[in-house]
Amino acid sequence: MNENEDTRGLMTAEEVAQRLNVKRATVYAYVSRGLLQRKTLAGIDGSLFDAMEVERLAGRSRKGRRPGRTTPTFRSAITTLHNDEFYYRGHRACRLARTETFENVAHLLWLDRLDLGDGFVPNRQVAERLAHWGSLLPAETLPFDRVRAFVPLAATLDPMRHDLNTASVVDRVPALMATLAAALASSEQRGTLPDTRFGFAQWLWSALCPATPSESQLEVLNAALILTADADVMSPTTVAARYAASVGSDIYSVIGAGMHSSGGAVQYASSLAIESYLGTFDDRSIGEIVGERLRQRESIPGFGHPRFSKGDARAALILEKLAGAGFASDRVDKLSEFLEMQHKRGLPEPNIGFAISALAYVARMVRGSGDMIFAIGRTAGWAAHAIEQYNNEQPLPRPPSLYVGHPPMSD
Repeated sequence: MNENEDTRGLMTAEEVAQRLNVKRATVYAYVSRGLLQRKTLAGIDGSLFDAMEVERLAGRSRKGRRPGRTTPTFRSAITTLHNDEFYYRGHRACRLARTETFENVAHLLWLDRLDLGDGFVPNRQVAERLAHWGSLLPAETLPFDRVRAFVPLAATLDPMRHDLNTASVVDRVPALMATLAAALASSEQRGTLPDTRFGFAQWLWSALCPATPSESQLEVLNAALILTADADVMSPTTVAARYAASVGSDIYSVIGAGMHSSGGAVQYASSLAIESYLGTFDDRSIGEIVGERLRQRESIPGFGHPRFSKGDARAALILEKLAGAGFASDRVDKLSEFLEMQHKRGLPEPNIGFAISALAYVARMVRGSGDMIFAIGRTAGWAAHAIEQYNNEQPLPRPPSLYVGHPPMSD
């Protein structure tokens, strides 16, 4: 939904359902009972609802609930889910993934301007220091776990990290993201990279894969970063980041809160678990692998998503680009065979967790790359929500609590 004068203060049916913690059908039941009034605007599909009216209904529904069930209300103009697709500042995310660079989309999230995104240049001195600290970790430490450790270390090297001004945050975050990627790369890779349209994707690729990518392969990674950049305000990792921002935490702490609350896993799919079973495709037949999991009553993660009734369009786009990016045909063919088998079995469509893991598998990236792609892409969204929260003049109310421990002892 475009953020213009006509739509300010209005919510989509999906947003209302999420706010009231009900199904979408229940929202329309409220309309029929006169509890909500729906509006329509020319050029915008679907019904719209007055946000204040929704809040009044939310207040009524909270009466009589236990205090611990109360949830905060985040007002955000960044991302919404509409007709089974995410929109960033009113722009369809899948369309942005076809036409824009990740850098440009990050600036759209941060500043509501789809212009040339810059600043994604690593601080090589900081990257070298982080890489040195990283060398002290066990060799098998996954990329995401390294980066999660790097963020607070990078904060100690930035004396101005407590400047919460929007310009300061927008200056720091892209440099931090590029520096984290550079710190994961080898010392040779931290030299000058080839000049491509997808600059940040190039830095991240160098950290995750020793092979030199083609432009079309970088385009797949660029699209994956865009499509993981945000997933609306009530995504669990975003809630953690916004809470951190609401108490005045610096941007490094906000990003750290998002990373630690995610554990690196894409919601509804553990990329590491998916990578693990995809990695067995090289040595055994697809039927043998799937049959063994079924015999052992093990689920096959990466399919279906409760928020999408028609399938995850983000995953479909990444898999489409992956098939035509010129990767080695053996793994592309294995992936295609597996997806065809799952389709014939009647499973739901793949979700974005599967799509990112498929990229890591086909590109022969290092183990754990899927989690890393998700976390670094979502960093752009966490920063956007931090900026919005820093500029919010209405602080979040303290959630109510109920003490259930031992009674105070008398002296």
